[in-house]
Amino acid sequence: MTNLKQRLCRSAALALALSTVAMADIASAQTAQRPVRLTIAAQPMDRALEQVARQSGNDILFTGATVAGLNAPALTGAFAAEAAVRRLIAGTSLTVTRDAAGALIVRPLLAAALQTPPAVPTTSSVAADEANIVVTGKFSDGVGASLDVKRNADSISDAVVAADIGKLPAFNVAEALQRVPGVTIVREAGEGQFISVRGLGPNFQAVTFDGMPLAYNENIRNSGQSGRQFRLQVLPATLIDSVVVIKSPTADLIEAGVGSTVDIRLINPLDRKPFIAASAFAGYEERTDTINPNGTLSAGWHNDDKTFGLLGGVSYSKREVQFDRLRVGWQTMNVPGLGDLRVPADAQPYLELENRERISAVLGMQWRPAPNLEFDIDGLWSQFNNETTERRLTYYIPSQIARLDLSTAVVEDGRLVAGTIRGARMRNYAEYLDQSHENLQLNATMKLDLAGWRIEPRFSYARANSDLVTPIQRVQYRTADRQGGDLTFDFRGDPIDTGKINALYTSLDLTDPSKMTFESFAVRPINSRDEDKTGVLNISREIDLNLGGLRITKLAFGGQYSDRYRDYQRRDRSTTKLRDGVTRTGEFLDYPVPGNAFDQSIGTFQPWTNVNWDLFNNSYVLTGEFDGVNPSADDLVATAADRQNSYRIGEEIAAGYGRLDFASDLGRVPVTGNVGVRYVRTETDVLGTTVTPVRNAAGVVTTDVTPVRTKASYAEWLPSANASFGITDEIKVRVAASRTMTRPSLSELRNSINTNSVTVTDIFNRGAAALADPTINLTASAGNPNLRPYTSWNYDLSFEWYFRQFGGFTAAAFHKDISDYIASDFETRSLAFAVNNGATLPVDVLVSTPTNVGDAKISGIEFGYTNRLPFGLGITATATFTTSKLKLDLADTGVRSARVMGVSDTSYSITPFFESGPFEFNVSYTYRSAYMTDAGAVVTSLPTTEDVLPYYQDGYGIVDLGASYQIRPNIEAFVQAVNILDQRQVSYAGTREEVSEIHTFGRTVNFGIRAKF
Repeated sequence: MTNLKQRLCRSAALALALSTVAMADIASAQTAQRPVRLTIAAQPMDRALEQVARQSGNDILFTGATVAGLNAPALTGAFAAEAAVRRLIAGTSLTVTRDAAGALIVRPLLAAALQTPPAVPTTSSVAADEANIVVTGKFSDGVGASLDVKRNADSISDAVVAADIGKLPAFNVAEALQRVPGVTIVREAGEGQFISVRGLGPNFQAVTFDGMPLAYNENIRNSGQSGRQFRLQVLPATLIDSVVVIKSPTADLIEAGVGSTVDIRLINPLDRKPFIAASAFAGYEERTDTINPNGTLSAGWHNDDKTFGLLGGVSYSKREVQFDRLRVGWQTMNVPGLGDLRVPADAQPYLELENRERISAVLGMQWRPAPNLEFDIDGLWSQFNNETTERRLTYYIPSQIARLDLSTAVVEDGRLVAGTIRGARMRNYAEYLDQSHENLQLNATMKLDLAGWRIEPRFSYARANSDLVTPIQRVQYRTADRQGGDLTFDFRGDPIDTGKINALYTSLDLTDPSKMTFESFAVRPINSRDEDKTGVLNISREIDLNLGGLRITKLAFGGQYSDRYRDYQRRDRSTTKLRDGVTRTGEFLDYPVPGNAFDQSIGTFQPWTNVNWDLFNNSYVLTGEFDGVNPSADDLVATAADRQNSYRIGEEIAAGYGRLDFASDLGRVPVTGNVGVRYVRTETDVLGTTVTPVRNAAGVVTTDVTPVRTKASYAEWLPSANASFGITDEIKVRVAASRTMTRPSLSELRNSINTNSVTVTDIFNRGAAALADPTINLTASAGNPNLRPYTSWNYDLSFEWYFRQFGGFTAAAFHKDISDYIASDFETRSLAFAVNNGATLPVDVLVSTPTNVGDAKISGIEFGYTNRLPFGLGITATATFTTSKLKLDLADTGVRSARVMGVSDTSYSITPFFESGPFEFNVSYTYRSAYMTDAGAVVTSLPTTEDVLPYYQDGYGIVDLGASYQIRPNIEAFVQAVNILDQRQVSYAGTREEVSEIHTFGRTVNFGIRAKF
């Protein structure tokens, strides 16, 4: 059962959607004299006139022969329909007149002259047209432009387009995409970070910048690695013109996405009037009760001849975020006096405080020294800093269960859901780090039309640096065994439904530092470099070749070469010591935790104090290596363990393609499309280190350190075909088939093993004695440089109905048959651990390793609907329904079925909007049903219930809103709010009866001013 708040939210949104659909008819025709916002791309004249008619609501009549062979320029701004048509046909032999019913008629100039004298615009009328240009676009302008991109695409695609400069409907690119059919987003502390498309996670999406590959920031927060997931949160939506999600590929696209290709595009300065745009807004965070400044400044210019143009922009944003995360696992064990039960694992409240700061800049240049020659340069730079403080408690439960007070125990359906442990144990733990993510992208393109051939060489350089300005610092305090007071836990009720547990506390005073014993202070510097250099050559020619009714209209071919490398360096140090003359006192553990921590997710909780990071940073050094505790990886000499945790990967890609565009007629139905094939060869060169414990003749254990280099290669043929059937002028049916590929994550290809950081520190400090601690975590993760890529056969069918005035209805069905799916295999390995006395301790650790062991199938349907009534009320809505199945096959365990990670069966977005005069308002509800997050796709040679237990993110919906008021034609005030119903995300283990995480991140409100000149 979903909670009341979710039910009300979804019911209201669905009711509004259904009522709007019921009322909506094709919007009534608007008068030709009324200025409306138009966004028309440069394209053939017939399509441009159709878009003017659709966006303005005015009938425009013309014949195909009249406009055959003519191209229209790009047009953006607010125009009366007739003024817009005159601009499109300027310089041609066409003219426009209006009939008695108000319809616009486009005719050859001579034909028009026989009926009416040509109307010559006066200076005043031209000036009036110019005066009608306003610069603050409506929400619906972006929606309509997005439909135009979809309609004119070469294959099945969707898009989000800025209503005007700086008006993409979100504050980062990931959040802008959540309203696209088939797209869901992955949030971090409430902010969109990655996207999933048609059920496939972020690793399966190829993110490009104007068609060229981007470099990837490593997600090194808490030492995790993202591999090939591009962190979309580093890009501000205010500097992006459009984002296109290409769901069925064409042969000329750079491959890498089984899920989709997501192309981020900037404004072209020659396609816009010169402008200066600015926005300034304040961002309010409810959980931290802070207000921070944000702003954007951008400008575009071109000369009078439109041969040279420049674009530039800079954006700044800052957020102070509080993220409460309650985590608890479940396991089966024997409880004395109660027998075998499912018991809560250690319960851990994580309080995360983040200071996020982002500054971004874009630069564009277009130069057309001749009509047949153009040079383009585009640049993107972003610096994203994230200072994170994590304060954590651990309430140990399974290791202390023998002291459960049976009189307090509550058992429901074989689960111990409440009780009190007399004489428990507690941990007080903290982490601190300051990340720095830098992205740089430079693209250079030449476009040359030579004797009918279009020659387009392209070059790009991409760099992503992920560094720790302050390395990951971890401090651990614990009570002695049985000295943690009486621990009470209460998970009764329905925590999944309410997003809250009843109680978690101990009788121990956690604000008294003397109750805790200091155990360790460890430091982990990490530096990651990712770099890509790519060259592409595209050659094409319009042709007219008739093959028995099939007309070949275009020939295209070309190639690509990419050289990428990833250098990942990690150091681990537990050799911290106090500076001479400094004594650790209770002040080191007396930092007060915010009083609102876990106030929404835990009913009865307790205050606690945590690590004072200023004192630790000022009072400690790394023995014999660094004066302080803030080194980078380059500041420290790598030990054997460091070398095992680090790696370098080189990747070379060579590709070639051929593509033919065609046109034909199926009866009276015109058919257009393209067929092609792409051949891709990939070579990898992986450098790493293996460290093995070796016992000599005297019985002393030492380490055998061996550099390892693994070279591998694979090649794939990737055919594709797309066809579009023009059933009517407003209705299209598309079909597509393709074979695509996604390369393994760069982190999965590594020649390295990463062990649990707390375990490394415990063994270093206590040696073999640490192994007797029942709370120790003896797990690790490894890479596999011999992984093959995922490949998929994809089949798509799309129905697209574009309403004549505004909006449309689309439906699509898709199926993906994926081979060589990568999942984790487990084996026990003997790893070498350093001890503080200089010895080496061999320890058996359960190591997970990625391997190609599966085949997956994903099928689904998706819908999109957009419409607007004459009085300003409209709606845009999307829905996706997906099924998936994964078969895993390993010799030791046989065939096993599982679900695909990250796939929601249902997701939808409903956005009603209202526009009237200077005022506009929109509210958006986005929802995705439960999906598996990890562990359910595991194949293991040591199968246990815990090894294969799937973890799920429960169904989750969020309501956002936006509103603006146009103060003057070029100035508007706006407000945007995220998560206005203050929803929490909840996860569970295996079944909904076993809550595993509750996330609380609160509301965010931004309010400010936009202007354009």
